[in-house]
Amino acid sequence: MDIIQFLAQFFYRIRYRLLWGTFIVTALVVYFTQFLPYSYTVNSSIYAGVTNASSVTNEGFNLFSVNSTFDNLINIAKSKGTLEKVSVRLLATCLVYGDEYKDNHYILAKHYRQLLQTVPKEVIALIDRNSVEKTTENLIKYRKPSRTNFVFTAFSHPRNPFFSYNALNKINVKRLGNSDLIDINYTCSDPGITQNTIKILEDEITKAYEELRFSSTNNVIAYFEEQVRKAKENLTIEEDDLMNYNVQEEVINYIEQTKALAITKYEVEDRYEFARREYESALALVNMLEEKMDIRAQLIRSNTNLLQELNKVSTLNEKIMEQEIFTDDKTYNQNIELRNNKEALKKAETNITNISDKLNELGFSKEGVGIQDMVTEWLNAIVKEARAKAELKVLKERMEDIRDGYRTLSPVGTQVNRKERAVGIAESTYREQLRGLSEARLRLKNIEMSTSNLQVVSPPEYPLTDNGRKRLLYIICAFIGSIIFITGFSLLVELIDRTLRDAYRSRRLTGLPVIAAFNGTNNLKYRGFLKACNRRAAAYACQQINGYLQPNRATIINLLSIEEREGKSFLAKYFAQYWESEGLHVRIVNHDIDFEKESKSYVQAQQLSDFWQLNDAEQQPDIILVEYPALCHYDVPEKVLAESDFNLLVANAARLWSEKDNARLRSVKDILKDKSLYLYLNNADRETVESFTGELPPHNSVHSFFRRLAQLGLTSQKAAVK
Repeated sequence: MDIIQFLAQFFYRIRYRLLWGTFIVTALVVYFTQFLPYSYTVNSSIYAGVTNASSVTNEGFNLFSVNSTFDNLINIAKSKGTLEKVSVRLLATCLVYGDEYKDNHYILAKHYRQLLQTVPKEVIALIDRNSVEKTTENLIKYRKPSRTNFVFTAFSHPRNPFFSYNALNKINVKRLGNSDLIDINYTCSDPGITQNTIKILEDEITKAYEELRFSSTNNVIAYFEEQVRKAKENLTIEEDDLMNYNVQEEVINYIEQTKALAITKYEVEDRYEFARREYESALALVNMLEEKMDIRAQLIRSNTNLLQELNKVSTLNEKIMEQEIFTDDKTYNQNIELRNNKEALKKAETNITNISDKLNELGFSKEGVGIQDMVTEWLNAIVKEARAKAELKVLKERMEDIRDGYRTLSPVGTQVNRKERAVGIAESTYREQLRGLSEARLRLKNIEMSTSNLQVVSPPEYPLTDNGRKRLLYIICAFIGSIIFITGFSLLVELIDRTLRDAYRSRRLTGLPVIAAFNGTNNLKYRGFLKACNRRAAAYACQQINGYLQPNRATIINLLSIEEREGKSFLAKYFAQYWESEGLHVRIVNHDIDFEKESKSYVQAQQLSDFWQLNDAEQQPDIILVEYPALCHYDVPEKVLAESDFNLLVANAARLWSEKDNARLRSVKDILKDKSLYLYLNNADRETVESFTGELPPHNSVHSFFRRLAQLGLTSQKAAVK
């Protein structure tokens, strides 16, 4: 069968089921959708400023960090803790600003009345009509994890339409593409609650985001501040210890002091060596002159005045040496005491010279040398000896002082280095802690700059119109869905059902050609035209069988059925009436009247005359309709069945065709072989009968129109040709 024609007939067959099923489902949806609550949607956008945020450090753009930041913001908004805070603040806002008789921008009056019916008295006592913040604090203090606690159950109970977690979890938070915008939208049945929910959520997002980001950084800053304080205290202690040690050991600059001490040591050693040479040479000269002068030299040495002057020269030389050693070049010319000592020295040396001049009585020595010259030279050597001796004494003392300085500065240097190293370590630690503190504060500044970019660019506005409740969408979906469901279910039944029903399915299930269909007695709608329809259906079947009638003898037509009560007798009467109306004599042979189906003659019959014979008084029939018993209970003699002219298998169109039916039908086919065997559908619906006979009475224009559509007669006309 053509698939298009099959579909057309299929829809025509289920037209009433499709029409009434769709109507009932759609009517139910129309009725129940009138009770749908109104819904209002509020949108808002937050600018995060993460990708475009300025930085005071050299941190570069990090895609992972950006995505992580947006994920954190969205997860903060959807977290249960944030929604719980939103629930408490929203409840406080509704309780403070709600009005039982007037709608406002916070809550509708009917929703406020419903809320008051559920709020206990102890919660109403916590409401401060002048302050939402105070009411929120009271509700937070009142809230406890208990089934009897209203604030707790308002958030935890899933049926609460405004304040529960299930309701607030419907808030949609998402990032708009790759931009810095976060879109927030929420749909609720109260416009004021919808708007305030978004407002409170945005405020909680900002607070939670700042708290989470600042808390860790503030902890780091506090840690580094404490470490800086400790490092500074330690550095101060080490510096004070170094200072006190320098004061104790009289160290101003250890390096310069040791350097100066080393230079002084070398200078003193050079002068000591020079003075030692001067002293040794003067001593040798004096000894040599005294040997030559003998007694005279002793007399001169014993001179009191001379001894005094020599002592004076020695003393002055010591003073001058000490002053010259401990006086630098800048203050050398300004030292008055040093200048006076040098003048006194020159004066003492002059006095010695004068004393020597008075010793003229010793004219010449025994070698003939002039005593005067020798005495002068001797006196000079004595003076030089005294000067060198005094200088050596001073230099020895100075060298001892230098050695004491070395003994003092040597351990001082180790301690100073150790203490300076401790100061350096403390200072380095202090610098590192300061650097860490500076970096933490820079990071805090970065966070402040990025968090300050978290701004609401599109604030939530009070919705003036609802979403239309989507009632029309529900109705359309119900209408289309019912059509699809009924069509799909009917098509599924059409494909898997094994009921004979119509000619196409019967031919597919049985493998027999369907010669015609009979209406039967089950159509109450057209019961007034039932006989006329049956006569027409029987006439069509007889016309199809007329080609098998034999002109010179009686034509034997077998009426078979697999099950009992298939309508063979009913059909035989209508067949006989039609053929008799055409002048043919018909004899109906019934198994319950004309022969015994359980007799031996029937079971072993080789021909029809073995178990049934025409009475002598009866007219010779033109057609013999033999009605056999149901094949499911009795067998049909094979020879008799094979000798028939035409075989008609009658089947109820409303019956199931099972595998046992196929098995019995195969045995009949094996008997008949090339003999004609056709299927006749009894108790078929009107459309099946009309597929053979054409339109049955009564004739209706609407019925004719839809029947033509089912037969794909889209452009057919009923006008007769002249």
